[in-house]
Amino acid sequence: MPENFASPPLTMAAGESTRQRFATEVLARKWATGPASLPWNGLALELIVKYQQNPLRAVRVLAHVHAAAHDAVVRLATTTSSEAAQAVAVQAASAAVLAHFYPRESPGRIEAIGVGAMLAVAARAGVSPEDLTFARAAGRRAAADAIRRVLDDGAGASWNPADRPAAGPSVWRAAPPLNLYNPTEPLAGKWRTWALADGSEIQPPPPPEFASERYRDEVREVLQVSRALTAEQKRIADDWNLDKGSVTPPGVWNRKAMALVAQHGLDTAQAARVLAALNVAMSDALVACWQAKFAHWTVRPVTVIREQLDADFLPYLFTPPFPSYVSGHAAASGAAAEVLAAFFPEDAGELRASADEAALSRLYGGIHLRSDNEEGLRLGRAVGRRVLERSRRTDGAPASGTPSGAQ
Repeated sequence: MPENFASPPLTMAAGESTRQRFATEVLARKWATGPASLPWNGLALELIVKYQQNPLRAVRVLAHVHAAAHDAVVRLATTTSSEAAQAVAVQAASAAVLAHFYPRESPGRIEAIGVGAMLAVAARAGVSPEDLTFARAAGRRAAADAIRRVLDDGAGASWNPADRPAAGPSVWRAAPPLNLYNPTEPLAGKWRTWALADGSEIQPPPPPEFASERYRDEVREVLQVSRALTAEQKRIADDWNLDKGSVTPPGVWNRKAMALVAQHGLDTAQAARVLAALNVAMSDALVACWQAKFAHWTVRPVTVIREQLDADFLPYLFTPPFPSYVSGHAAASGAAAEVLAAFFPEDAGELRASADEAALSRLYGGIHLRSDNEEGLRLGRAVGRRVLERSRRTDGAPASGTPSGAQ
C-alpha cells in the first residue's frame, strides 16, 4: 500500500450499478459504524476457523491484533481524540497484523480490506487527507511493533520428543480414541507472556497425589457422571467442546465481549482497551496453564478408568492430546470472566457463571477431573486480576514490546 493516499468520498458515479452502490454502502456500514475493532475481531475469528487453529494459536493471534489496535489508539492520544482518527489507526494496525499471521490468504486481500475500511471511515467522518495519513501511520507503527513481538515470542520453537518424562502410571500418554503419541504445543508454557513475567509466575498447587484417596474419588466421579449424563449436561459439554475447526474458547469469549461492547455503547478507544485486556489475559492464562500441564504431565481420566475401573470406558467427548492438570478451558474462561466483569460489573454474575459452566463442561465430557477444572479456574482468575492490575498501573502505555498488553 502507498504511504500517502487521499480519502475519496464513497459516492457512486452516475453510471455505476445499484449492485455496486449497495456493496459500497454495506462496506461503509460494516467498517465505518461503531467501534473499529469489532469487524476486525469478526474477521480474525473467521480466519481462526478457516485455518483450523488450536486455542493457543487462536488467542495468540487475537492478543497481538488487539494489543496493536490499542497501541495505535494510545499513539494518537497525545495529538488527537478524534474517534475517526482512532478508527483509521485501528484499521491500519489490525490489517497489518492479521496479514502477517495469515500469509496464505489471497495476496493483498487483508491489506485491501484495511484500505477500504480506512477510506470508508474517512469519507463518512470527513477526515482530511493529512489526518488520514497521520492516523494510518500511527496504526502501521503499532503493527510493526506487534509483528516484531510475534517473531520473538517463542511460538516457533521445536520440541524434542526425547524431553518427555519417563513412563509411569501417573504420566500422561496417548489416550483413546485419538491415541496421539506427541502432545499438542508442549512448549507453549515457555511462550512470551504479556502481563506475567513468564508462564511460571502464577501457578496452581500440585495436583492431587496419584492413587491417593482424593485422586481415586475424583476418577470415580468422572466415571459416575459419565454413566448418568443428563440431556442438559450433554448440551453443556457440546457447547463448550471447542477446538480446531471452531472459534475455540477464546473465540467464544471474544463473541461475548463484542456483544457487551455493542450493548453498552462503547466507542473505538474503549472497545480497543477491553479487547486488548481480554485477549492478553486469556493468552497469559493459557501460557501459564501449559506451563502447569508440562510441569506435572498428569495422566488423563480415560486412561486411569480403562486401566483400573472399566476397560471399555470412553468419555462423552474426545480426550485432547495433552496432559490433564489443569484445564485450559477453565483457565482461559476464568481469565476472560475476571477481565470482562471488571469492565462490565453489571454483567459480572452472568460472566462468572459462564466460566464456571465452561470448567464444569470438561467434567461432563469425561476428560478432566474436578481438581483440573477448579484449579484451572483459580489460575485463570488470578491471571485476569494480574492483567487488570497492570492495566491500571500502566494506563496509556503501549503494549507491544513491553511486559503488559492490557493498558
